Amino acid sequence: MHHEEAARKLGVDPASLAPAPPAPRFATTWSRMQQEPPCSACGRPSRTSDVIHDPDHGHRWLDRCRQCFLETPPTPPVPPGRFLAELRGVAANARLRLRTYTDESGWEGE
Repeated sequence: MHHEEAARKLGVDPASLAPAPPAPRFATTWSRMQQEPPCSACGRPSRTSDVIHDPDHGHRWLDRCRQCFLETPPTPPVPPGRFLAELRGVAANARLRLRTYTDESGWEGE
């Protein structure tokens, strides 16, 4: 799930979020996380901080506690099936043995 989708799912109003830089460096995000601002959704101490972009309000900090983060997990950049196919190809090219496990097909490879 993308950060903007997470904010919508949690019912967070972007207008209520603190302004954020458009692409903060890791050090900036880490510094914010160390301050444990309140979760944008429920108010508990946050464990993660991300930046969302809202067309009306610009870049805003989305802070989530552990529970709210677990309810809105991040979306992998590629589908798991494609990732596994690419991983198998890389392992074969490097002549490495690879065994993978998926819920759909169990253990594969030797």
